[in-house]
Amino acid sequence: MIKHHFRTAWKNLKANRFYSLINISGLAIGLAAGIMVLLWVQDELSFDRFHKDYRDIYQLSAHFKANGKEMTVDGIPGPLSVFSRSMPEVESLVRILPDVDQVLSDVAHDKVIDGHQTAFVDSTFFRIFDFRLLYGSKATLFPDNNAVVVTQSTAEKFFGSAAAAMGKTLVFQKNNFRVTGVLQDFPQNSSLHYDALFPMGYYGRQFTANGGNGEWKTIDQDLGDYNFRDFVKLRPGADPVKTGRAFSEAYKKARNGDSQSNFQLHPLSSIHLTGTDGNDAKLKMVRIFMLVGILLLLIAGINYVNLSTARSLVRAREVSIRKIVGAAKRQLFFQFFIETFLLFCLAALIAIGLMALLMPLYNRISDKTLHFTLADMQMWKVIGWAILGTLLVSSIYPAILLSSFNPIRSLKGKLSPGLGTTLFRKMLVIFQFVISVVLIISTLVISRQMGYIRNKDLGFDKSYVFRVPLTSDVVNHIDVVKQELLRQPDILNVSISNIYDLSDFWSSTSDIEWQGKPDNVNMMISQANIDKDFIPTLKIQYLEGGGLSGTPADSNHYILNETAVKKMGLKPPYTGQPISFHNRKGTIIGVVKDFNFQSLKATIEPMLLFSWFRGNILYVRTTATGAKQAIATTEKEYKKYAGYMPFSYSFLDKQFEEQYRSDQRTGMLFNLFAAIAIFISCLGLFGLATYTAQVRIKEVGIRKVLGATVGNVTALLSVDFLRLVLIAIVAAIPLAWWGMSSWLNNFAYRTRVSWWIFLVAGLSAILIALATVSFQAIRAALANPVKSLRTE
Repeated sequence: MIKHHFRTAWKNLKANRFYSLINISGLAIGLAAGIMVLLWVQDELSFDRFHKDYRDIYQLSAHFKANGKEMTVDGIPGPLSVFSRSMPEVESLVRILPDVDQVLSDVAHDKVIDGHQTAFVDSTFFRIFDFRLLYGSKATLFPDNNAVVVTQSTAEKFFGSAAAAMGKTLVFQKNNFRVTGVLQDFPQNSSLHYDALFPMGYYGRQFTANGGNGEWKTIDQDLGDYNFRDFVKLRPGADPVKTGRAFSEAYKKARNGDSQSNFQLHPLSSIHLTGTDGNDAKLKMVRIFMLVGILLLLIAGINYVNLSTARSLVRAREVSIRKIVGAAKRQLFFQFFIETFLLFCLAALIAIGLMALLMPLYNRISDKTLHFTLADMQMWKVIGWAILGTLLVSSIYPAILLSSFNPIRSLKGKLSPGLGTTLFRKMLVIFQFVISVVLIISTLVISRQMGYIRNKDLGFDKSYVFRVPLTSDVVNHIDVVKQELLRQPDILNVSISNIYDLSDFWSSTSDIEWQGKPDNVNMMISQANIDKDFIPTLKIQYLEGGGLSGTPADSNHYILNETAVKKMGLKPPYTGQPISFHNRKGTIIGVVKDFNFQSLKATIEPMLLFSWFRGNILYVRTTATGAKQAIATTEKEYKKYAGYMPFSYSFLDKQFEEQYRSDQRTGMLFNLFAAIAIFISCLGLFGLATYTAQVRIKEVGIRKVLGATVGNVTALLSVDFLRLVLIAIVAAIPLAWWGMSSWLNNFAYRTRVSWWIFLVAGLSAILIALATVSFQAIRAALANPVKSLRTE
């Protein structure tokens, strides 16, 4: 019996090749797109869950009130590691001090490679995390302060293979480190990614040798340096809230009660999507994509339902004859279910083929490393549930409808759809176009926001400016280097600062005093070291006063931004007013207009610019045509003093764009899947248009006999669809407005959801609908009325 059902189903698919092709294409594309979205979601939700005890691992963060609002920093003072030893609920704690763009080399300096992500870590690192060690013993990875653990990729770059790296020497910060372990590369779904791990003991030794931080001479004593990233592993059943309070109390006690810091623990499994400050923008986006993935599958199912019901009248006589000759309703239901199942199998196979083919491109767009392999059970779970759910949603209703025809009415040609059936189909189309309009509006808003970010006035001119990290030897000769560079006509300005990344600069302190400062005010201010040429090089505008002079007098001169003087409550004129910064008394010599030095998702914070020491980041302003020569000249001067250290540079505008690349990728994915959803929705609308043309074929024939033109008939058949699309537009606008307003709230500087966006989206939906239904409408209008009316 089952074999017979399959044979009949296959015969029917072949007999209706055109509709079978549309059905299979719509389902295959919908399944492939929906599953790929859900695989992206699954990957985002899987971050850091590969650690065996991830449920007991937390990240520490510090929270305090400053600048009139709650502030959060991921940096933690070093002594909290000491405090944890007396806390019974803490099983282990590791401090991590990361750094970016670091240079490693072999002993002979034959291979000198920069761009490494490094970190100093406590030996407890491997008691907490389950990163796979390929060579070495976790118990003895750091036998002394000159040991290093490298990843497999780093080992292969320098020594050819992971095994060959063991016992070899790497040079870092002019010191030799012996390789005592090789790690498998950090998983893509890990929040931690490093190329080399160095012992915290080495950093602690350097900290003490350099004089420490004021009265604190070791990292275990330094209560003022919020630079460490701490992870805590609690004992099973321990309360993270209670443990956070214990850290806060211990720190406050160590500061003799003078502390407003509140330390909290955040689950390791959530930090990728929810920041320690509670910002869940990434989590919201993952939920949106999960919804998009489910909706794509649902649209594919709806599309199949509409196309199946559109063909139901054609098969009404077949069903009626089979009922008359004895077929039971259950048998017919099973027959049509088998047809759907067979069609789904074909669509699923094509979908899997499309996924395998498109996965490399998908990974490039999404910046993922998803692998389509038969051995990946998690991937097959997503695929299995997606296909099963779509199959059940799509198959039941058409099977019930097709098996429920009245055989006598069908054979007399008096079959007509019930009100409930017709309404249900129209609701499905409205639902599809609600999704389509929401997606169109969303893509327009996302694109506009990304354009707004790219073109926003940041308060400085980032065009034709590149930055170069300098070694200490180059910094020692910076005056000579600057003089040589300024002799070149292609170089307009040169400056040096400690600002590594002008799009994401973080270095704050509360150690600032001024006249009239209230006792209960705790103001955090970003601190940046600059030279006299920094402000002219970046073309930052002055609100009042002037710049540094390049003389010893600059050691007591300070420049503030607009936000700083407002938060401090100072009254103009600002210049000449005394302030104390890190206990160094001085005066304000200038106030600059606010400029963005952090993400546009955050408001501009107070900033103080000073000139006590020289930074190690060179900023060079060139011209549009002279950039290549300017870079070559800068490299030549750099290599005079840098020895074997490699030269690297990056343009500010590229660096700025890189910060928002994740949002741009999200926008690209959203646009892509929105287009797919709209395409599948059009197939569903095509199905309903086909159905309507078949139902009203005799009406159209009568109207044509009575003199109706092709235009009249086309308008008649199209107006119903336009009503559905208009209803969808009305329903979609408030949903899209709410969703996009919530998304834009993640940006401190954002565009508006303007009325014209809804107008463009609505008109686009109407044009798409008209283009879709016009084919069937015109076809019905051109049909010979004699053929439509010759049978009753």
